[in-house]
Amino acid sequence: MKGKLYKGTVLLGLCSLSFYCGAQITGQTEAAFSSQAQIKPVKLSAAVVFPDTVESLNEKANIIYSRIISLYKTLPNAADDASLQELKQTIEEITGLEQTLYSLLRDFEDIHNELLNYEEQVKKLDSKTYQFVYEGCNETNGLSKKLKTTVDLQSIKQLHHSIEARINKLDDAEEKIEEPVRSAEVKNTDDLIQNEGETKHDEKTVEIHN
Repeated sequence: MKGKLYKGTVLLGLCSLSFYCGAQITGQTEAAFSSQAQIKPVKLSAAVVFPDTVESLNEKANIIYSRIISLYKTLPNAADDASLQELKQTIEEITGLEQTLYSLLRDFEDIHNELLNYEEQVKKLDSKTYQFVYEGCNETNGLSKKLKTTVDLQSIKQLHHSIEARINKLDDAEEKIEEPVRSAEVKNTDDLIQNEGETKHDEKTVEIHN
């Protein structure tokens, strides 16, 4: 009798333990699903924003910024007494520099816009957690402002047009100098042809008389 009572007590205890464990597991599972449901939108909206990503973009922005400033400082100019050949060489250098500057500025702007996009994504999230995004964006904002106050693209265009005008002026001057020379050469050629024609005519006349 005691053996049966003991076995019944053990069985009851095992059942109770089983129900308890099942309840705990079910509760934890529900809690896990509930927790995931709460953080899922956050993960989706900020999944691409990592400190390494922002740091890498900032490094690229700084490198491009330095290249732009260095290149801008090498902007060539032409002396007042520069020859036509020197002016044409200068205009080629300015054209190449302009193209490179515009390309670098586009690259910088692409990075800047990407950081601004990340900043926009995390505005509704915990600002402390994503502080690195704001800091990275602020750094590139500062570089962008420096570029706008340092690199004057309009002045490059004006220099370009100025040198082109000087080239055109010298080209016109050379045309005026060469025109009388060409006219004289043409006249001399015509005279020579005419003289040769007269000489041949005279020779034929002599032959006929003979």
